[in-house]
Amino acid sequence: MITLLILIPAIAALIAAAGDNKAQLAKRVAVAASLVCTIISGAMYLGLNLDGGLQFLEKVPWMPQVGVSYFVALDGISLPFVVLTSLLTLVSVLASWDEEKKSFFALFLVMQSALTGVFASLDLILFFVFWEVVLIPMFFIIGVWGYENRRYAAVKFVIFSLTGSVLMLVGILALAFGISSSANIPLTFDYSILRDHVSLVSSLPGVGLMFWGIIVAFLIKLPAFPVHTWLPHAHTEAPTAGSIMLAGVMLKMGGYGILRFNLGLFPQQMQDYQVALSILATVGVIYGAYCAMAQKDLKRMVAYSSVNHMGYVLLGIVSLTPMGIHGAVYQMVAHGLITGLMFMMVGFLSHRTHTREIAKMTGMYAAMPMLGAIMWAAFLGGLGLPGMAGFIGEFTALSGAVQNPVTAPYAYISLLGIIITAGFILYAIQRVLLGRAPGSNDHAHDDHAPSSSVTIVKHEASHAFHDLSFLEIAAAAPLLVLAIVLGLYPNALSPWIDSSAQALLNTVKVVALGVSR
Repeated sequence: MITLLILIPAIAALIAAAGDNKAQLAKRVAVAASLVCTIISGAMYLGLNLDGGLQFLEKVPWMPQVGVSYFVALDGISLPFVVLTSLLTLVSVLASWDEEKKSFFALFLVMQSALTGVFASLDLILFFVFWEVVLIPMFFIIGVWGYENRRYAAVKFVIFSLTGSVLMLVGILALAFGISSSANIPLTFDYSILRDHVSLVSSLPGVGLMFWGIIVAFLIKLPAFPVHTWLPHAHTEAPTAGSIMLAGVMLKMGGYGILRFNLGLFPQQMQDYQVALSILATVGVIYGAYCAMAQKDLKRMVAYSSVNHMGYVLLGIVSLTPMGIHGAVYQMVAHGLITGLMFMMVGFLSHRTHTREIAKMTGMYAAMPMLGAIMWAAFLGGLGLPGMAGFIGEFTALSGAVQNPVTAPYAYISLLGIIITAGFILYAIQRVLLGRAPGSNDHAHDDHAPSSSVTIVKHEASHAFHDLSFLEIAAAAPLLVLAIVLGLYPNALSPWIDSSAQALLNTVKVVALGVSR
């Protein structure tokens, strides 16, 4: 089943790339492939055995002479992200239906295939290969289809990502060779075998460097302060669909990697560096919120809000409590839905108004009621409104952090981030969706604005803008519905997370007691 989820979009990408020049075939192939994968992964989600453990396991020797295998499996932590990957690819294609380049849709299918591989891989070299493949389509999506400074943003994205990748590869190699030597076993990159010898990790020379080498790659992708600076540029310059995938799924590679590989293979080091990681998380929460508040570009504001939200994820993980881990995973899924929807609505709005400057927008709800209503719901979800998924994620992540005396002070400080987030979200709602009607001296056009800027929207001129089309509503609806369902009924996700989170924490307890699994 996992191999199908990897191969279907990969094969569809080849078909899309070979299609007609007007991309009609590519669009239909992309929708069909992502829809099929959404259905398959959804069926796997509903069929997962909640007793825990790795399921849907496939293991085939790949390079046996160096201990590398094609080892894929899913559990309650990774499977939600596989479903999210397929769903967001589907809505990204629907949201980009006006695009006429077949390579655009082929790249999204390649990215879907690689992202599925990232979340399913349990051989560290296989994981690294999929991790690297993800970078390629996103680089071209930003660099070719992005906005004015797209090349700078694409290059910065790749430089940061490749720097982290090099450090991660060195850490992976050092860990595998170290365990092989200490345990006197053949060289292997098999996650389950390495986990069986996790009690030996702390005795390996340079284990702290291994830990930081691997986690830095994940902190860059999360992104955490201070290695977050690529994100605002990438989001601001990426096309709408690129921002949806970047915020909705690619950032989750970082949080997932910390949970699976740093917590799973370096449990003692997660405790040793708990304070340092908590400080990074807290700074990210508050700094990300303050930066978002200072933005004049609506899309850039949403980009900085991701730094804020991912800070809660990191704090929940480093709390090393069941509730904290639960909240971190829940927040990542909620953020994927809500922030993906926010970027979609901002993209639809800027396409109509030809500007992203908050000061040049007002009265959007009156001008386009459907777009305004969905944007309103998305922004309130980003604020953490009770009744939407973001509230459950933030509340449980912070509650878990409070339960640990080490991380509790940082959780209380992070509450300031909630207040600041409410400030910039409500400000954006007031200025963009409601706003103040322009005075009698306002002109329909800002003569001093660059040609890319457009009208200051008046309520009287609402007829100049067309509301969401059926296809755009179809793209937004699944994200909005799921954000509300997971906000009102957490049991649609919580048992899946709990079925696997406790197994990770048991490793921490066992290693802390000095007992081999």
